[in-house]
Amino acid sequence: MAVGVENPVSIASQQATIEKLQRVESDLREGQEFAQAMFDASQAGMVVVNTDLHQIMEANTISGQILGLDKDDLVGAMINDFIPPANEGVRQAFLATGLVRDQEIELIHSDGHKVPIILSVTRIGGPASNMALLSFIDITTRKEAELELLRSREELKRANEELKTHKDLIVQSEKLASIGQLAAGVAHEINNPVGFVTSNLGTIQEYVTTMGSILKLYDELEQTDPSASDQREALQEKIRAVKEEEDLEFILDDLGNVLEESMDGVKRVTEIVQNLKSFARQDSQERRPLDINEGIESMIKMVWNELKYTCEVERDFGEVPLVQCHPGQINQVVMNMLVNASHAMGSEGGTITVGTRATGNEVEIRISDTGSGIPEEIRNRIFDPFFTTKDVGKGTGLGLSISHGIIQDHGGRIEVDSEVGKGTTFRIYLPLGADKQEGLIG
Repeated sequence: MAVGVENPVSIASQQATIEKLQRVESDLREGQEFAQAMFDASQAGMVVVNTDLHQIMEANTISGQILGLDKDDLVGAMINDFIPPANEGVRQAFLATGLVRDQEIELIHSDGHKVPIILSVTRIGGPASNMALLSFIDITTRKEAELELLRSREELKRANEELKTHKDLIVQSEKLASIGQLAAGVAHEINNPVGFVTSNLGTIQEYVTTMGSILKLYDELEQTDPSASDQREALQEKIRAVKEEEDLEFILDDLGNVLEESMDGVKRVTEIVQNLKSFARQDSQERRPLDINEGIESMIKMVWNELKYTCEVERDFGEVPLVQCHPGQINQVVMNMLVNASHAMGSEGGTITVGTRATGNEVEIRISDTGSGIPEEIRNRIFDPFFTTKDVGKGTGLGLSISHGIIQDHGGRIEVDSEVGKGTTFRIYLPLGADKQEGLIG
């Protein structure tokens, strides 16, 4: 082999190594370019921070947009300048550990306002590295949406409260309208006992006058000189004559009856007035235990003048627990059903049967009539507001609608069975649930 001549195999090997290194270099360059492109193209803000110097070493376009700066202006800036004191703990955490996961914090925009973000931090190059990648997403739009949702909820809450207030006013207005429609009957129910109490008071006044006359004669007799026998005998005779003429024995017997009858009349008026006051007043916000049977009985008494001339009322009360409810509202439903049953039977009259029973976790109130029934074609409309089959001026068309709403508000339901020409039965179910009372009411 000639001196100075290279080995062809060695040259080829060196050439292959050079080409391999060039390919690696090219691959690395392409990888870096790809990584840089991905870094710049990311929809999340990204900055690389030297955790020892607290300095931003690299930044992508989105990070600049989020902070209100060009990305080149971010490079060399101190990360501390963009993190408000309120988020100091997070800053210390990622500088110390280089690790944060989906932390919601704020950054300071170049104009001074705060930008809400979701931040994640990853250390670059292993645990000993002082380089960390901060990735963050601007959630300003989400925060604004949350605030708008919160405002909407508050507005909805206010609207619901206003709706409830209006609904309560409508219920109360219908209640007062019902009293207005029943006013003549209620007045008649009061006038009857007031009339005989007034008459009895006149009788009592006559009795008192008679007994006063007799007592006056006895007083004269007591003051007469015992030796004036003729005068005393004349007074005694006069007393006997007055007692016989006025029938004192009858007066004494009748007085007790008249007083008892008058007391009953006053008691009846008191009951009517109390029922009216209880029915008319606005229910409190808190529910109270109600004896359903007692409530129904008070409503029968209240509308009795509406019923007594054309209807017989039969009671079939069972033993039922006390029900937690708004008593005035439940009584309003019962009263409405009783009046409707009376109207359904018209002048021919009939029988209204009112019953109660406990069924599992519910109390059932059953009101049946033997009236004309409800045609099938309008049965599904009877609870619609302002729907009525009554003549103008005899109904508001709100009674059943409001009754349906009241029972729904109590978590209950109303069911209707009706057959034309045979009558209608309304079944009202009120839940007991956690409010079920231990004692039963017969």
